[in-house]
Amino acid sequence: MGNKAKEANPMFAEKLCILSDEELASRYRDTRDHRVFQEIYLRYKDELFRYCAQMVPHRCTQLMEAFWSAFLDTPPELQRRRLKNWLYIRLNRLLRAPGTSTPDADTPGDTSACAQVDALNSALKCSEILQAIQQLPIAQRNIFLLFTECGLSLATVADIERIPLARCRAILEQSRNSIERALNGSARKPWKSAVTLAKEAEARAAEENANNKATEELAGRTQVSPRKPRVALPWGKTPQVAAASPATADRSVEVA
Repeated sequence: MGNKAKEANPMFAEKLCILSDEELASRYRDTRDHRVFQEIYLRYKDELFRYCAQMVPHRCTQLMEAFWSAFLDTPPELQRRRLKNWLYIRLNRLLRAPGTSTPDADTPGDTSACAQVDALNSALKCSEILQAIQQLPIAQRNIFLLFTECGLSLATVADIERIPLARCRAILEQSRNSIERALNGSARKPWKSAVTLAKEAEARAAEENANNKATEELAGRTQVSPRKPRVALPWGKTPQVAAASPATADRSVEVA
């Protein structure tokens, strides 16, 4: 429908292309012109679908149909807000609504929905990073996707989650660390060639041998200590004490 409209009226199509998102939303609200809606839809259908598919792959198609139908019937009144922010806020409300009337993909007879779910699951399993994102808790996954893939500001993401900005930043960091561990293990190690590893092993062995040798030398010096030289006395000999005779027992001892 959009391509035919552009071919029929290229000047109108060119004018739509140069309009901002907010101008398009305002024009559609005033005119209900489906060509204006088509321009908005073409700008956001892919990224909104990717986000929704990673949040709820089993209900993605039904939710997106409900989302765009609601947009058609009740276009937004932005009041100086960005259309992109409004779209993601609105889609998040739909994701969180417990009573959303969307058919289950496992309903018997709904072969097209089952085929779409199988295709989405297959695409998610073919990518390691998509699998790592799917393993995140729902809050971490939502914050990671909204900020990293959808390009929303962290303040907007915090408003969507209704949490303080500092808490949102901490959860974002947790999600990044979890994905990093899932992809690369507990710690990333730089790649080294076999030659480099062999040189490092040789250096460690040489260092260990040097340490062992130093330890042995220190132990030898401790066990066999050098004999101390005798102290040279002024008289050149070791003094000897003469035995006292009975006659001189009461007198002082003399040195011979």
